[in-house]
Amino acid sequence: MKTAASCASRMAVSAAFICSSFAFANPGLTSSAMYLDATGDIASGIATGGGTLDLVSMEVSNTATDVIFKLTVNGSLSSTDWGKFMIGISTGAGATSGNGWGRPINMTSNGGMTHWVGSWVDGGGGSQFWNYTGTAWSGPAGLAGFSRTSGAQSTLTYTVSMASLGVSNGSTIYFDAYSSGGGGGDSAVDALSRSDASISNWGGPFTTSGIASGTSASTAGGAFAYTIPAPGALALLGAASLVGSRRRR
Repeated sequence: MKTAASCASRMAVSAAFICSSFAFANPGLTSSAMYLDATGDIASGIATGGGTLDLVSMEVSNTATDVIFKLTVNGSLSSTDWGKFMIGISTGAGATSGNGWGRPINMTSNGGMTHWVGSWVDGGGGSQFWNYTGTAWSGPAGLAGFSRTSGAQSTLTYTVSMASLGVSNGSTIYFDAYSSGGGGGDSAVDALSRSDASISNWGGPFTTSGIASGTSASTAGGAFAYTIPAPGALALLGAASLVGSRRRR
């Protein structure tokens, strides 16, 4: 016969199993979060690049040393490769106007943009990392890693070292992702934080302002937040669940 105590005990063990399974399936990862955009939200009259400029989601995770951004777009990068994809990051007071590429894309959230990741998929593809020194943008520098996969929906994965961001365990980073065209004056054709059209013409401009209230895009926009947990946080949660189950037996 199942008792309330035995059920509670099994639930606690299940919670611990889920935590340990995550760690086993994702070796090295200590946390992961998914941020969702609306699709089909690019303004009429602006090319979508076969859907590649239409942002779908961003998964953010971290290891003990790196933050990993995995961007999904709504088209095949092997079929259309002229798009540019960027991430604006704020870890504190930064630039409230401009970015590492000088595009008409700004961020005022959390005191301004402190870091800029820019990437392209044509010509073999590539990426750059820029940081704001307080008076000017410094770069380009390389990322810890950059890769892409193509399909009906394609992904771009950026690995950024915590050291280059100046963050550590317990730090919160604020970010937004953007797609754009090949022209140096092109703005954010789509912004991850906005569920409606981010701009009405190629030149924009676009500004990420405020902080998002959750993990889904909205018409208000706002930078998304990701907090880097202490290493082993999931393992500790699993251990706590096991201890709780033993006490209830």
